[in-house]
Amino acid sequence: MGTLVVIGGTGELGRKAVLAACADAPTAWSGSIVATYNNSPPPFTSPKVQWLHLDCADHKAVRSFILSQTHLSTVIYCAVPKHGGAAGKGGNLVRAGIVDDVVNCAEAVTIVAAKFVAVSTDLVFDGNLPPSDCYNESSPTCPPNPYGQYKQHMERQLLNLSGSIIIARTSLILTMDEPPFGKAIQFVVDCINGKHGEIELFTDELRNMSFSDDLGRALVELAKPQCTHVGLIHMVSDEVTNRWELAKLLAKRLNLQHNLGKWAKSGISAESGLNRPLNCSLSTELKNKVLKTHIDGLSERLA
Repeated sequence: MGTLVVIGGTGELGRKAVLAACADAPTAWSGSIVATYNNSPPPFTSPKVQWLHLDCADHKAVRSFILSQTHLSTVIYCAVPKHGGAAGKGGNLVRAGIVDDVVNCAEAVTIVAAKFVAVSTDLVFDGNLPPSDCYNESSPTCPPNPYGQYKQHMERQLLNLSGSIIIARTSLILTMDEPPFGKAIQFVVDCINGKHGEIELFTDELRNMSFSDDLGRALVELAKPQCTHVGLIHMVSDEVTNRWELAKLLAKRLNLQHNLGKWAKSGISAESGLNRPLNCSLSTELKNKVLKTHIDGLSERLA
């Protein structure tokens, strides 16, 4: 099949994509698997993957790297700057990392007629849907915060490129291998344990939370040449839930029930005055037609 490149292979999602690709080798990738890193060293070594240092902000180096790859099949782009999500203030560096760096890499990939898989977010939507509705891939985007706006710009520029471009929208990404957990889970665990003082976890902020190992496998499936899908796809679990439900399941799993409600309590985002997106539920109808990979929902994994 040729070479698979994972840009940003040390992050929470990127390393899961690298592991999934290694599990498929050599049947899926007859060439090689190349993964890049920048600020963090490679999290593991394997004879199946070659790790290379690459600064995605160095656009000339990225182009040179892509154009030098022999028999390049697909690039999965997982690198992302620290951004703060819906609460982040954005800025030029964040925008450059989310928009300019990704588009630069994609342009190089299209030159060699390879496939490019990018990662986006449910926060491209404003979350103003009724609780029973969900967004599909063709729903108009209207992000209310800088992070979502940058992802929207990225999506639009990528979709204007000619070539095989896939944009996988994710939601809240969960990683629960061992402490320290992924960012989303560690935040909720810290809330339960009082590390953020008294705090409300909202029941009306609806998301399709998904686990990073499933998402890594799904990205690799999208990357394979036999996957003919192009354009947007919602790469999330079918289950819609919220952070308070996540807190209850984590408290039970980690034997923290005695702390639940002491510091972290349920709350209503719409009454908080924070003006955050509420219902960002995503339709998974297309995903279930395109992908064989099953993406666990919260209750499937933790209940």
